[in-house]
Amino acid sequence: MMMRSLLLRHSPCIRQSYTYSTIPKKAAGRFTSNKLIAESTKASYNEVQRTLVYIGPFADSMKKYKMTASFFGICGIIAVPSLISTGQAPVLSVALAGISAVTPALFVHFYTKGYVTKLIVYDDIKNVEKERNKPKEMKDKYIGLETVSFWGRFKEENMWLSQLRYKSTTKGLIWQQKTGPKHTFTLEREIVEADPYLRALAKRVEKREI
Repeated sequence: MMMRSLLLRHSPCIRQSYTYSTIPKKAAGRFTSNKLIAESTKASYNEVQRTLVYIGPFADSMKKYKMTASFFGICGIIAVPSLISTGQAPVLSVALAGISAVTPALFVHFYTKGYVTKLIVYDDIKNVEKERNKPKEMKDKYIGLETVSFWGRFKEENMWLSQLRYKSTTKGLIWQQKTGPKHTFTLEREIVEADPYLRALAKRVEKREI
Protein backbone atom coordinates (compact mmCIF):
# COMPACT_ATOMS: atom_id res chain seq x y z
CA MET A 1 0.00 0.00 0.00
CA MET A 2 2.85 2.36 0.89
CA MET A 3 4.60 1.47 -2.37
CA ARG A 4 1.53 2.39 -4.44
CA SER A 5 1.19 5.72 -2.58
CA LEU A 6 4.79 6.59 -3.36
CA LEU A 7 4.34 5.74 -7.04
CA LEU A 8 1.22 7.89 -7.30
CA ARG A 9 2.90 10.78 -5.52
CA HIS A 10 6.05 10.86 -7.71
CA SER A 11 4.57 9.72 -11.05
CA PRO A 12 1.81 12.05 -12.35
CA CYS A 13 1.14 9.85 -15.39
CA ILE A 14 0.31 6.84 -13.27
CA ARG A 15 -1.78 8.96 -10.93
CA GLN A 16 -3.75 10.45 -13.85
CA SER A 17 -4.40 7.03 -15.35
CA TYR A 18 -5.59 5.69 -12.07
CA THR A 19 -7.88 8.69 -11.55
CA TYR A 20 -9.47 8.36 -15.05
CA SER A 21 -10.19 4.71 -14.45
CA THR A 22 -12.48 5.64 -11.56
CA ILE A 23 -14.72 8.00 -13.62
CA PRO A 24 -18.24 6.56 -13.88
CA LYS A 25 -19.41 5.68 -17.38
CA LYS A 26 -22.32 8.12 -17.32
CA ALA A 27 -19.85 11.02 -17.04
CA ALA A 28 -18.78 10.43 -20.61
CA GLY A 29 -22.19 11.58 -21.84
CA ARG A 30 -25.21 9.92 -23.40
CA PHE A 31 -24.58 7.31 -26.05
CA THR A 32 -26.95 6.30 -28.84
CA SER A 33 -28.62 3.07 -27.90
CA ASN A 34 -28.41 0.01 -30.12
CA LYS A 35 -32.15 0.31 -30.74
CA LEU A 36 -31.80 3.77 -32.25
CA ILE A 37 -28.86 2.68 -34.38
CA ALA A 38 -30.85 -0.26 -35.69
CA GLU A 39 -33.83 1.97 -36.52
CA SER A 40 -31.64 4.49 -38.32
CA THR A 41 -29.95 1.80 -40.38
CA LYS A 42 -33.28 0.23 -41.24
CA ALA A 43 -34.75 3.57 -42.31
CA SER A 44 -31.82 4.38 -44.61
CA TYR A 45 -31.97 0.88 -46.08
CA ASN A 46 -35.68 1.16 -46.85
CA GLU A 47 -35.42 4.58 -48.52
CA VAL A 48 -37.13 4.64 -51.91
CA GLN A 49 -34.70 4.68 -54.80
CA ARG A 50 -35.41 7.28 -57.49
CA THR A 51 -33.72 7.31 -60.88
CA LEU A 52 -34.07 10.19 -63.33
CA VAL A 53 -34.42 8.72 -66.82
CA TYR A 54 -35.82 11.61 -68.89
CA ILE A 55 -35.38 15.39 -69.00
CA GLY A 56 -37.47 17.51 -71.35
CA PRO A 57 -35.31 19.70 -73.61
CA PHE A 58 -37.42 22.80 -72.85
CA ALA A 59 -37.85 22.30 -69.10
CA ASP A 60 -36.33 25.62 -67.97
CA SER A 61 -37.82 27.59 -70.87
CA MET A 62 -41.26 26.12 -70.20
CA LYS A 63 -41.19 27.37 -66.61
CA LYS A 64 -40.24 30.90 -67.71
CA TYR A 65 -42.86 30.98 -70.47
CA LYS A 66 -45.65 29.94 -68.13
CA MET A 67 -44.64 32.39 -65.41
CA THR A 68 -44.43 35.25 -67.92
CA ALA A 69 -47.72 34.33 -69.59
CA SER A 70 -49.53 34.13 -66.25
CA PHE A 71 -48.08 37.46 -65.10
CA PHE A 72 -49.11 39.43 -68.19
CA GLY A 73 -52.49 37.69 -68.31
CA ILE A 74 -53.26 38.75 -64.74
CA CYS A 75 -52.04 42.29 -65.48
CA GLY A 76 -54.43 42.45 -68.44
CA ILE A 77 -57.37 41.27 -66.33
CA ILE A 78 -56.60 43.83 -63.60
CA ALA A 79 -56.25 46.65 -66.14
CA VAL A 80 -59.75 46.16 -67.60
CA PRO A 81 -61.75 47.45 -64.55
CA SER A 82 -59.32 50.35 -64.18
CA LEU A 83 -59.84 51.45 -67.78
CA ILE A 84 -63.61 51.10 -67.49
CA SER A 85 -63.70 53.18 -64.29
CA THR A 86 -62.06 56.15 -66.04
CA GLY A 87 -64.94 56.34 -68.52
CA GLN A 88 -62.67 57.79 -71.20
CA ALA A 89 -62.06 54.63 -73.25
CA PRO A 90 -64.86 52.88 -75.15
CA VAL A 91 -66.08 49.68 -73.50
CA LEU A 92 -65.44 47.64 -76.65
CA SER A 93 -61.85 48.85 -76.84
CA VAL A 94 -61.27 48.00 -73.19
CA ALA A 95 -62.75 44.53 -73.67
CA LEU A 96 -60.56 43.89 -76.71
CA ALA A 97 -57.50 45.07 -74.77
CA GLY A 98 -58.28 42.61 -71.98
CA ILE A 99 -58.86 39.75 -74.41
CA SER A 100 -55.62 40.49 -76.27
CA ALA A 101 -53.72 40.34 -72.97
CA VAL A 102 -55.28 37.06 -71.83
CA THR A 103 -55.30 35.21 -75.17
CA PRO A 104 -51.49 34.68 -75.44
CA ALA A 105 -51.41 33.36 -71.86
CA LEU A 106 -54.22 30.90 -72.56
CA PHE A 107 -52.52 29.79 -75.77
CA VAL A 108 -49.20 29.14 -73.99
CA HIS A 109 -50.87 27.14 -71.21
CA PHE A 110 -53.02 25.15 -73.63
CA TYR A 111 -50.14 24.31 -75.94
CA THR A 112 -47.75 23.32 -73.11
CA LYS A 113 -50.33 21.50 -70.98
CA GLY A 114 -48.96 18.22 -69.67
CA TYR A 115 -45.47 18.77 -71.09
CA VAL A 116 -43.19 16.44 -69.13
CA THR A 117 -40.03 18.10 -67.84
CA LYS A 118 -38.78 15.02 -65.94
CA LEU A 119 -39.59 11.32 -65.85
CA ILE A 120 -38.50 9.58 -62.65
CA VAL A 121 -38.58 5.83 -62.10
CA TYR A 122 -38.89 4.58 -58.52
CA ASP A 123 -36.23 1.92 -58.89
CA ASP A 124 -32.55 1.37 -58.23
CA ILE A 125 -30.19 2.62 -60.92
CA LYS A 126 -28.65 -0.86 -61.18
CA ASN A 127 -32.02 -2.32 -62.15
CA VAL A 128 -32.54 0.51 -64.62
CA GLU A 129 -29.23 -0.24 -66.33
CA LYS A 130 -29.99 -3.95 -66.31
CA GLU A 131 -33.37 -3.41 -67.97
CA ARG A 132 -31.83 -0.98 -70.43
CA ASN A 133 -29.66 -3.84 -71.68
CA LYS A 134 -32.49 -6.38 -71.40
CA PRO A 135 -35.74 -4.43 -71.99
CA LYS A 136 -37.83 -7.61 -72.31
CA GLU A 137 -37.33 -8.26 -68.58
CA MET A 138 -39.00 -4.96 -67.64
CA LYS A 139 -41.97 -5.19 -65.28
CA ASP A 140 -44.59 -2.66 -64.22
CA LYS A 141 -42.96 0.49 -62.85
CA TYR A 142 -43.99 3.15 -60.35
CA ILE A 143 -43.07 6.45 -61.97
CA GLY A 144 -43.18 10.19 -61.35
CA LEU A 145 -44.05 12.61 -64.15
CA GLU A 146 -43.01 16.21 -63.51
CA THR A 147 -44.86 19.02 -65.28
CA VAL A 148 -45.12 22.82 -64.93
CA SER A 149 -48.21 24.28 -63.28
CA PHE A 150 -50.18 27.37 -64.36
CA TRP A 151 -48.01 29.54 -62.08
CA GLY A 152 -44.73 28.14 -63.37
CA ARG A 153 -44.05 25.72 -60.52
CA PHE A 154 -42.82 22.18 -60.98
CA LYS A 155 -45.22 19.50 -59.77
CA GLU A 156 -44.88 15.72 -59.80
CA GLU A 157 -47.68 13.20 -60.30
CA ASN A 158 -47.07 9.57 -59.35
CA MET A 159 -48.67 6.47 -60.83
CA TRP A 160 -47.98 2.97 -62.08
CA LEU A 161 -47.05 2.54 -65.71
CA SER A 162 -50.02 0.19 -66.10
CA GLN A 163 -52.36 3.07 -65.18
CA LEU A 164 -51.48 4.92 -68.39
CA ARG A 165 -52.79 4.55 -71.92
CA TYR A 166 -51.05 5.47 -75.15
CA LYS A 167 -52.35 8.15 -77.50
CA SER A 168 -50.89 8.42 -81.00
CA THR A 169 -50.65 12.04 -82.17
CA THR A 170 -48.34 14.15 -84.31
CA LYS A 171 -47.70 16.46 -81.36
CA GLY A 172 -45.53 13.92 -79.56
CA LEU A 173 -45.70 10.79 -77.48
CA ILE A 174 -48.72 11.22 -75.22
CA TRP A 175 -49.72 9.17 -72.19
CA GLN A 176 -53.08 9.57 -70.49
CA GLN A 177 -54.30 8.36 -67.12
CA LYS A 178 -56.93 5.64 -67.37
CA THR A 179 -58.64 6.62 -64.13
CA GLY A 180 -58.94 9.65 -61.88
CA PRO A 181 -58.39 13.09 -63.40
CA LYS A 182 -57.19 11.50 -66.68
CA HIS A 183 -54.38 13.98 -67.15
CA THR A 184 -52.32 13.81 -70.32
CA PHE A 185 -48.51 13.82 -70.38
CA THR A 186 -46.48 14.72 -73.46
CA LEU A 187 -42.92 13.50 -74.02
CA GLU A 188 -40.56 14.21 -76.90
CA ARG A 189 -40.82 11.24 -79.24
CA GLU A 190 -37.26 11.60 -80.57
CA ILE A 191 -35.76 11.42 -77.07
CA VAL A 192 -37.87 8.42 -76.06
CA GLU A 193 -37.09 6.46 -79.21
CA ALA A 194 -33.35 7.19 -78.93
CA ASP A 195 -33.01 5.56 -75.48
CA PRO A 196 -33.55 1.78 -75.06
CA TYR A 197 -34.98 2.11 -71.55
CA LEU A 198 -37.44 4.88 -72.44
CA ARG A 199 -38.41 3.02 -75.58
CA ALA A 200 -39.18 -0.07 -73.47
CA LEU A 201 -41.36 2.03 -71.14
CA ALA A 202 -43.29 3.44 -74.09
CA LYS A 203 -43.76 0.02 -75.69
CA ARG A 204 -45.07 -1.40 -72.43
CA VAL A 205 -47.74 1.31 -72.29
CA GLU A 206 -48.55 0.89 -76.00
CA LYS A 207 -48.86 -2.91 -75.84
CA ARG A 208 -51.48 -2.70 -73.10
CA GLU A 209 -53.69 -0.74 -75.51
CA ILE A 210 -53.45 -3.27 -78.35
